[in-house]
Amino acid sequence: MKTSQKPYQPIKLCVLVLLLLFPAVAGQAILPNAQLNWIGAGRHQMRPLPLGKGLPPMDSVSPDPWIPANNSVRGGKAVGDWSEQPLPDWQTKGKVTAPRVVLAKLASNRDIEATNRYLRESTPWSGAGSNWLLFKGDYDFTLTTLTTILYLFGNDPDRLYPETLRHLLEVLLTEEGDTPLVTAPLTFGLVLDTENHHLMTEGSRYLKNQWLRNYGDAEQRGNPLYDNEANGMAAWISAYLDLMIHEGVYEFNSNPYAGYTLQALLNLEAFPESPVIRRKARYLLDIMNLQYALGSLDLRRNPPFRRRYEKTDETELNDDPHSAYMRAWLQLSQERVPPEWEMNRYSGHVLLAELLPYRLPKDIAAWTVRKEVPYFVRFGRGPSGCPEIYSGGPGYLLSAGGANRGFRSHIVARPVTLLLSDGSTEIQDCFHIRGKGPWFSWNTTGVYSRFACANGSVHVPATMQPVAEGYGWRIYRAVRPKDFLIAVYEDKRVGILSLFPECAQTPESLLEAILAVNGDSESLRTRFIHPDGTVLEYEPDAPKGTWVMETADGQALERAYDAWPQFIGDLAPIHFSR
Repeated sequence: MKTSQKPYQPIKLCVLVLLLLFPAVAGQAILPNAQLNWIGAGRHQMRPLPLGKGLPPMDSVSPDPWIPANNSVRGGKAVGDWSEQPLPDWQTKGKVTAPRVVLAKLASNRDIEATNRYLRESTPWSGAGSNWLLFKGDYDFTLTTLTTILYLFGNDPDRLYPETLRHLLEVLLTEEGDTPLVTAPLTFGLVLDTENHHLMTEGSRYLKNQWLRNYGDAEQRGNPLYDNEANGMAAWISAYLDLMIHEGVYEFNSNPYAGYTLQALLNLEAFPESPVIRRKARYLLDIMNLQYALGSLDLRRNPPFRRRYEKTDETELNDDPHSAYMRAWLQLSQERVPPEWEMNRYSGHVLLAELLPYRLPKDIAAWTVRKEVPYFVRFGRGPSGCPEIYSGGPGYLLSAGGANRGFRSHIVARPVTLLLSDGSTEIQDCFHIRGKGPWFSWNTTGVYSRFACANGSVHVPATMQPVAEGYGWRIYRAVRPKDFLIAVYEDKRVGILSLFPECAQTPESLLEAILAVNGDSESLRTRFIHPDGTVLEYEPDAPKGTWVMETADGQALERAYDAWPQFIGDLAPIHFSR
């Protein structure tokens, strides 16, 4: 689906003038209330949200600390494929590609002499922090993979030579000490940097400090600047992870940034000496992966997301970095991964999943692969975000599209989308409902258990033909899953999808049953009665911040979704045990 509307365009010159007019702000908090925070893409207008009764608690037992690498380090197919690539130009490919090729070659014990020489001849190609008009940044993307290299091979002199290790620590790993880079570089302390930059930069700083404290020379080992407990970095990292746990991940479902958030958390789950930090990092990974498991079908999904607006035209359902990690982790689990779930992109994230120690909890792996029973879940995202709402079951997933909350929110709303176990990877091949008007005006949150509505039209895949129709209703039969009927209704005010899994009725008898209790087309604009007697009331034109659904069987629903807990579900208890 293509949309012609573009969101508001920031004017760089105006931003520059404003930054120069304001004085610097000193902030001692984890994230200071920067005066111009409304300009950037950092955490904004968030507050603590209850985790929710259905979300498993954090494990009281920390992950085992990483055992220093030795010659047994190896990975899977992605490691082999990346190790076969030639070493690229560091200055142009140093952000992501070059350090991952180095990582794979060291892990595969391939081209060791050339790889060490290549690293020793490399220098930082930019600075850490967000890249923008006045600053060439993004070096923290490089730092994150270099930190992985340090911990996997820093104690293996046959792979990472001592002189190469020294160059890595003294030249390439640029961030150390006790001062987090909280605001974007050269914004004079006024604009918060983004979540993925915080995690990559400060995770790398923390882990370099730890390495020098343990393995540096005598002066470094005794220098309090590298003592994370004494210099405050351990407290800062721990508090930042707490912020993400209690307020939620800010850049949720982001393509590409969620991939780098996951990468930074994988380092923090593997390498810190602090069991508290390892435990919190693992908990965040588990939460993000549980949300993915319940919000996807066959590694396909179409959720609302934060960042970036240029992604509003995306139509692919199986092409995001989180899906690449999940497929790799599933292959490392006891679950069977069908070959048709193969992905063509983000193999660099697969490389990291293969080499770093994190593995999926059993329940998350099972829910990702199989939706054995019907479920209905909601994920609260706070006042500057929009919720995720899913109704799923064997062979289907109905997903809400969310709402943009103004330019500063960086939220991209999607259509309400029905995924079926038919392998479709493009949204135009799926049933979906768009909102009325441009995408940034939508409130496509109208999803309930096996039901969806919005104030726009229903898109029906070109391959589908109705098997029964009348009085504005059309009944469709899915090829997969079997015995799955879809009832579609639309007029100028509302579009409706009602799902009938494992339906024993004929399409004609189902249509007759629907019409028997929904004969008034005017009432359908605000109320739908299921043939089983369930009554749903809704407000298709509900303002943003308000759930489109109003009541279920006469019971008022909690519609103010800004205050929803992070997890609300009607499914059996889930555990994060491995």
